[in-house]
Amino acid sequence: MSRPRARPRFTFELPLPADDLSARVRAALTAQNALVEGSVHPRTITLWVTPGHRHFWSPHLDAQLTELPDGRTRVDGVFAPHPQIWTAFIGVQMLFVLLSIGAGIFLISQLTLDGNVTLASLTLLAMLVGGGLSYGAAYIGQGIGSEQMYELRSFLDAALREP
Repeated sequence: MSRPRARPRFTFELPLPADDLSARVRAALTAQNALVEGSVHPRTITLWVTPGHRHFWSPHLDAQLTELPDGRTRVDGVFAPHPQIWTAFIGVQMLFVLLSIGAGIFLISQLTLDGNVTLASLTLLAMLVGGGLSYGAAYIGQGIGSEQMYELRSFLDAALREP
């Protein structure tokens, strides 16, 4: 059993060239679909949930098509939150990293100067707990958006495997 990832990934191969797979997904997107929208480029497929069903935790699926020497195509997919949410998540993580470093320096200086170690320890602990909670929020959002992740993956599978 693999451990959970903040950005779940999948890979599979199909016995068709990448251009044919891109055309299949493009055709599936032009058909009326109430839940999935996206854009298709020659080697990149991006799928997201339609605005009527979208929440801030809704997933975003990016799939890269890589042609293999034997005429097959490898599909590498990554689920992630919307790019603005992902950027905010990384920003919050960086903030807690910097605050934790500052709190660690504060603790070391208090230890060196025989100062108030309790306050410095609590500050460091608060920064570490805050960083851990914000990291855990990615998994909570992933759990809330798991049904939409399933819908996006099902759409991609159906579009790529159907003639």
